[in-house]
Amino acid sequence: MSDNHHSSQMTLFSIAGKGFDSLSVAHVTGDSVEVLQPVRVTDSHAVVDITDLSFWGLLSYIFSSSVEGQVLLFHKPQLRKSTLNVHLLPVNVPVIEVEKLQRACRYIQIASNCPLTCGETYKLCCDSAMKNKIQPLKETFHRDYGPNYHPTFQVFLEAGTEDVELRLLKRGDEEVWIRQVPLTDTPPDTALIGGQEVDAMEQLRSVRQKFAETVSEPITKCLLDGLLQKNVINDYEMESVNVNAERADKARAIIKMVLKKGPSACLTMKTLLCKLDQFLCSDLGLS
Repeated sequence: MSDNHHSSQMTLFSIAGKGFDSLSVAHVTGDSVEVLQPVRVTDSHAVVDITDLSFWGLLSYIFSSSVEGQVLLFHKPQLRKSTLNVHLLPVNVPVIEVEKLQRACRYIQIASNCPLTCGETYKLCCDSAMKNKIQPLKETFHRDYGPNYHPTFQVFLEAGTEDVELRLLKRGDEEVWIRQVPLTDTPPDTALIGGQEVDAMEQLRSVRQKFAETVSEPITKCLLDGLLQKNVINDYEMESVNVNAERADKARAIIKMVLKKGPSACLTMKTLLCKLDQFLCSDLGLS
């Protein structure tokens, strides 16, 4: 060994659960730190080769690409197809921060812990894959600490889907996470919030005259029953509508009453009406 090299020895510390392969030596020179691999490791010593005298110490290799991760699910119910947004994130990202950006979506609380590896390619699979579409097909995981928190995957679910099995696979089709996800506790006709409620209110306000002129008597009756069942109106309000002899007057009374109750009631009425008469909703521009 030349004069400017020093064969150095130090006591080897045992680190629980780690083998010798995980040990490295920190070579400290001024403000810089160089991580060196030992030339040889024995039961009592680590031998390294350095070019300058310095402070140095034994390290466990900590620069791992594996992280404690989480899989967060947000369900966006819609009249025809609903969407399930799937986020792969580090475990220390607060759920509430992601939830703030998920307008019109409901967070599905489910066991979410999942080991993830930075730079690893993952794909999401679900049962009934022919009916429920997933995009993208594959995605590479990176640590995401905001501020946008875009979905890693999106699952487009067929109408009426009550639950779905999701599986997360890494390269080689190794399964790292599998869950049965219930969707039925989010009624699709009442779960939409925020901007869609406001839109529904504006839409009803703009079509109330045409609605009164075109809605049929049977649809008016079914709409009243639905609003009562959804607790938008009460028995007294229902009777006050029915005292009107003319169909158009009943329709005007319904839409006036619902508009007074605010955006949420308007969204419920719009959803019910689209279920009862899709042709009318299309003609009114509500669908």
